[in-house]
Amino acid sequence: MAVRTSSEATRGESARTSGKTRTGWLHLCNGLDPRRDGGMVPSILGMTGALAGRGEERVEIVTPTPSRREALELPVGLTLHGPEADLEARVRRAEVVHMHGLWQSHTRRGAAVARRSGVPYLIAAHGMAEPWALKHKAIKKRVYTALIEGKNLKRASCLHALSRPEIGHLRALAPKANVCFVPNGVDLGPFEDLPGRSGLEAEHPELAGKFCLLFYGRLHVKKGLDLLAEALGTLAKDHPEVHVLLAGHDDGALSPFLSQMEGNGLGDRVTRLGHVSGSAARRVWGAADAFVLPSYSEGFSMAILEALAARLPVVVTTACHFPELDRAGGGIVVEPTREGVTAGLRALLERSREERVELGRRGRALVEEHYTWDRQAERLAEVYRWLAGGGPRPEAVAAADH
Repeated sequence: MAVRTSSEATRGESARTSGKTRTGWLHLCNGLDPRRDGGMVPSILGMTGALAGRGEERVEIVTPTPSRREALELPVGLTLHGPEADLEARVRRAEVVHMHGLWQSHTRRGAAVARRSGVPYLIAAHGMAEPWALKHKAIKKRVYTALIEGKNLKRASCLHALSRPEIGHLRALAPKANVCFVPNGVDLGPFEDLPGRSGLEAEHPELAGKFCLLFYGRLHVKKGLDLLAEALGTLAKDHPEVHVLLAGHDDGALSPFLSQMEGNGLGDRVTRLGHVSGSAARRVWGAADAFVLPSYSEGFSMAILEALAARLPVVVTTACHFPELDRAGGGIVVEPTREGVTAGLRALLERSREERVELGRRGRALVEEHYTWDRQAERLAEVYRWLAGGGPRPEAVAAADH
């Protein structure tokens, strides 16, 4: 006699009741604040916007905390509710619920009511199940996992992995759960016809004649800015043309990075831009000569995809979990160590301009073929339909099994 898993039972319950009272694909996250939440915001908006654009089901985002709405460009057809007091009622009415992030109230509340109501749900950890991330506030996370989050993960209808290593990280927490592998994507439109550097140089004349190395993201300790400062300290004498463009909201790592750079005599080689988005971000992408992300831990970085869409040569670490980039010859991938980042930047800087252009061309081609939001939305929609109505295992679920 076959024994059904809890996730299969939830799918069966949903299949019996879907089409009667439950409609729409509901996404839950803590809130949408680009300064606080970094790459999760464009990830969630890109994902839900592409799903809404299919016109297949109503797509909504619900948050228990306020979002920074003035900093958001909501895609057409997407609705944002929050702070939402009656989050539970929206979960009960949904056909499928997709939750983003761990260790927060929206997964605790959303998963519990979804299970009681027989609504299938997914959880995307967005890198929060990474070993490096689990060591941060480790005791609190172990206790919370034992009491609450472990149950939410183990009883999920499906877990959503953004990278291949994350499949293993999620299964370490919930060995028997279904997992689907659907990476982030990017909308290529904003990266066409990027402006030149003249506008940014007018505001920051120190950029004139420099090789602008862009860091774009939250200035958080996990992003490896200490490794960048150490690497530049080693390379500075041989490469006086290198100048760092620092774009992102300070999340505790700015002061230590600037102190390191000052200590290396490189304080004048950094231009701080703060958090940028929209047209301001286009100016930054257009002004950069290359992109670097020396992270110790990532889910699946939106900034890398955006850099590749902008045709920039990139240097990233293995902790960014993008081995496909290395295989495609679309970037330089190194270990998250001082030696690794130094070697990667040296390799980039010692290439000819033509070789760097070719690196950027191959990176852009990789994104065009495999990492657009339209492609990822198609894969997610297939998973949602499977959770709600049954049928054969979707390609994204089968991909996580291999």
